[in-house]
Amino acid sequence: MTNLAGVISNKLNICLVNDRVVVKQFERGRNMVKWVIIVDSDIIFLKTVGQILSKNNYRVTALKTGEALLNYLKENDIPDMILLDDNLKGLSSEETLKNIRLFEEQHDLPIVPVMFFTHDTSRDFEIKIGELGVEGTIKKPCDAEELLRKVKNVLFPDENKEEDSFMDRLQEDYSQEEIKPESIVSLNKYSGILRERSMSNHALLLDKEIFIHVYRFIMRYIKRYNKNACNLLFTVNNVSADDEWEYKELREEFKNHVINKLRKSDILTQPTDNQIMVLLTDIKEVFVEQVIGSIISSWYMKYQNKISISYEVHFESFSDSEGGKKDDLTVFVVDDDFMNLKMASFILEKNGIKVFTLKSGQELLDEIKNCTPDLILLDVNMPEMDGFEALQKLRSQEESSLEIPVIFLTAEDSNESETKGLSLGAHDFIKKPFVPDVLILRVRHTIELTRLQKNLELEVNKKSKEMELLFLHVVQSLADAIDAKDTYTNGHSARVAKYSKEIAKRFGYSESELDNIYIMALLHDVGKIGVPDAVINKPAKLTDEEFEMIKNHPVMGARILKNIKELPKLSIGARWHHERYDGKGYPDGLNGNDIPEEARIIAVADAYDAMTSRRSYRGTLTQEKVRSEIVNGIGTQFDPIFAKIMLSMIDEDNDYTMKDN
Repeated sequence: MTNLAGVISNKLNICLVNDRVVVKQFERGRNMVKWVIIVDSDIIFLKTVGQILSKNNYRVTALKTGEALLNYLKENDIPDMILLDDNLKGLSSEETLKNIRLFEEQHDLPIVPVMFFTHDTSRDFEIKIGELGVEGTIKKPCDAEELLRKVKNVLFPDENKEEDSFMDRLQEDYSQEEIKPESIVSLNKYSGILRERSMSNHALLLDKEIFIHVYRFIMRYIKRYNKNACNLLFTVNNVSADDEWEYKELREEFKNHVINKLRKSDILTQPTDNQIMVLLTDIKEVFVEQVIGSIISSWYMKYQNKISISYEVHFESFSDSEGGKKDDLTVFVVDDDFMNLKMASFILEKNGIKVFTLKSGQELLDEIKNCTPDLILLDVNMPEMDGFEALQKLRSQEESSLEIPVIFLTAEDSNESETKGLSLGAHDFIKKPFVPDVLILRVRHTIELTRLQKNLELEVNKKSKEMELLFLHVVQSLADAIDAKDTYTNGHSARVAKYSKEIAKRFGYSESELDNIYIMALLHDVGKIGVPDAVINKPAKLTDEEFEMIKNHPVMGARILKNIKELPKLSIGARWHHERYDGKGYPDGLNGNDIPEEARIIAVADAYDAMTSRRSYRGTLTQEKVRSEIVNGIGTQFDPIFAKIMLSMIDEDNDYTMKDN
């Protein structure tokens, strides 16, 4: 075996032997896998397609020429499917296919389904391959999802049967206002399918599965932007066709007739052999009958009464008036060329978009202070201040401008310019002179995507706040349950949390840090869950053993809270709020700044509440006594900084009401 080049990766074996590439895939636990032969002169393309198919449990043999395929078939078994390039070197694709069919006929073999790889998306080519008996085409360069979908549809037709009817699936929840994230993800797939064809001047025919998803997306768009649409269902019945073959030909001819009579913005499919489903997009009701009349009258003029055509109409209108409701959109167009401004303004305003035309980057910076647009179209090449500089100054000048999408306008085709613009935060580039449909689509899609992202962000923030509130309520309930163990300390944890938060605020904590210390302080006594109620509520002096139980509650609390991995600092307050600044506290005897800062704050707040609350062994202390005790504890029991902040809070509390709030 000569000229061997091999690559082994992920259970995949790809090798070039003389004039063919062989790709083998282990069966991965299945008794049998489908076998596909691919034929293309491009070795890189062969390897790419081979990897895609083999990784999805297909057995693959890849060959470079039609001659190699025919020789291979003579020496080996027949595959389940063949994928041919439409532009083979040597023996042409058409001749290769004819020889395959001849070989099958001579040896009484079943017909192997064949599909073509192609760059040609013209209607003439589709008609040609249909006459050849080809199953369909796969567009080059190859998209993995399209390849797998089309191969699977041929090799596993039973898996594509749907239990519910076509019309039921068509209507399924398209009217929902919300576009779900998974729908947006799917749109990439279907947009790719739509791009497979050149934009000719007739409607787009889609298979049923694709039509359903595209239809539902369009209907959501129609509803969101207050447009109109119309569903037509044509049914073709045999009247005087001589036989079933003639009737079939007439049905096919009528389908092509409908395609050519409709606009390129309309889509259609065949739910059954004798029915055609059409979606007319953005059409007024008064014109629907004209469309139907044009289709049917021109058909009968040509074919008279060979078949009869019946139809059903369902008109969808979400407009506030006959003309439809204009979008509440505002776009700034910035360009130093008067004709460009006029053209862009004409195109956008014709489609219901309010336009402000500006002649320079400075005018943009001035106008943005008075009005916030939904999008900015910004020319790259302008005198004095180019588009890049204008965008940089815009982003630094106004914080709100960060959310405004920007599309650059340019007559150049420069990768460097695109890279620079995108790095500055631009969303897209549009080439001048404008193509009206491209301009409108990109403007609308960019604005819609920006709004969707903003709405998703707001929704995420809303849910986050809800979760934070839920967590806070759970913590508060737990703190109340702890305080309920002590008859005399009802509300103690909540008050300590309030005092701690105020001390931290005066010390300069951020909002998020204040929220964290509030939660820490709420749970600082959680360890008391493990202390018997009789010990906590004992009015007499505690025994040494009972005092050890009390002293153990910081350790127990820290052990409980350290299991909450999402808030790793939560246990700080519980473990160290009884440490003293001079090192004589418990449980670890830390001193000075070795005691975590949050614990030093909570210690002062905890002591203040203990002195200003009624306990089992004494009543509430006077404000003077409380102040005196805190002064005496500066540098010994308390951190001097936080003790002095507490003293200032006491001095501001002239009526001694802080303890009651």
